[in-house]
Amino acid sequence: MYKLHIKSSLLVASLYVMSISNVQATLINGSFENPAFSPGTVSIDYPVSIPGWQTTDRAFEIWSDGALGVTSYDGNQHAELNAFIAGTLYQNAAGISAGSQVGFEFAHRGRAGVETMHLDIVDLGIDNIFGTLDDTSLFSKNYSTGTSGWALYTSVGESPILALGNTVRFAYSAVGGVSVGNFLDAAKFGVDVVTVPEPTTLALLAFGLAGIGYGQRRSKTAA
Repeated sequence: MYKLHIKSSLLVASLYVMSISNVQATLINGSFENPAFSPGTVSIDYPVSIPGWQTTDRAFEIWSDGALGVTSYDGNQHAELNAFIAGTLYQNAAGISAGSQVGFEFAHRGRAGVETMHLDIVDLGIDNIFGTLDDTSLFSKNYSTGTSGWALYTSVGESPILALGNTVRFAYSAVGGVSVGNFLDAAKFGVDVVTVPEPTTLALLAFGLAGIGYGQRRSKTAA
């Protein structure tokens, strides 16, 4: 009986570990590392595609680590939202089951002062086409950051973002400005990208660990 109690407690602890390590990211090339450009350069390229990403601008602007004194947050490259216009970088993610909680994480930094970007997470509806009447906004928020360093923003503390079962668009848009502003790096989104254990889960873990200790003490006493 005591061994069964220990196994049950270990199961609770194992489920807790699974709940905080289940990362199923759907974003591709979130740190803009591919393709790799020359170190220390700013690359604004018309023909080059950036795997995973689409833009509303006529080109992507990718900065290499250290270019003009700006260090990338993650890896060797980062993107600027304002290439020629106040543009949007976005990806569409399919295959997220209805009811699944979607999380996000990204690093943002201003280039010429405090700058603002907007994150939109939109369910594209049954037709899976952006901009039609059956689109549903799942999350929408502005983020403002200065030039002193990168800020990491996540979905932790936000209301649960629940997928509806259709294609989901994650879009990062510059708010204002023209060709200068809004660095983006280390972007992640998808199912359980950012998972924080619920208080009830922590309570179960504590109960489970206490049960392990109790079972071990009873086993020693019985012996």
